[in-house]
Amino acid sequence: MLLAVGLPLLLLAGCAAVVITIGGNADRVVTTADEPKARVDLSAPSQQPTLATQAAPETGATDPAGVPTSSPPSQAAAARVGEAITLAGRDPGLQVAVTVNQVFATATSANSFLKPKTGYRYAAVQVTLNPTGQAVYSDAPSNGARLIDSEGQQYDSTVSQVSEGPSLGGSVTVSPGDSRKGVIVFEVPEKAVLVKFQFALNSGFADQKGEWLLN
Repeated sequence: MLLAVGLPLLLLAGCAAVVITIGGNADRVVTTADEPKARVDLSAPSQQPTLATQAAPETGATDPAGVPTSSPPSQAAAARVGEAITLAGRDPGLQVAVTVNQVFATATSANSFLKPKTGYRYAAVQVTLNPTGQAVYSDAPSNGARLIDSEGQQYDSTVSQVSEGPSLGGSVTVSPGDSRKGVIVFEVPEKAVLVKFQFALNSGFADQKGEWLLN
């Protein structure tokens, strides 16, 4: 009778005392009475976030004084009356030698009905255009011409005709090896002292500009 009662109690006590060790670590145990939760792999090394370093950008070369070694392109010196400047246009192969032949500080109107406005006079610059590249020069030369006085004021050309020579006020077409000569007319103040003439191809929109000193 005592044997029949004691045997079940002994078995129940033994079940409560049974333990299962995990990974050989005695500090963590799960009893057979508990439901095991999701497993955690303690053997894997912990992953720590890393910071990526970014190299500093390289700067341009400098001289010992700390000034960049690169320099802006040099500017061509101004020419004199009678000298030619070869200018490049925006079109491939467009290149024209431009010569300022003569300057008329005061020019005479070729039309008795067309006169400068009060306080102004006509001035004219005679130029020769000679294409030296591979492309045909076709443009209105007067659109790319400017006169500048001693006070830095700039004047555009006018369509007026003068007695000093045929005008280049209209459009011209010149093949390589050929040339055109004529005057470009300006209307300027009577007291203006003209000091510079500027010219550029493509009606003044080409990157290169020629400059001539007039005195």
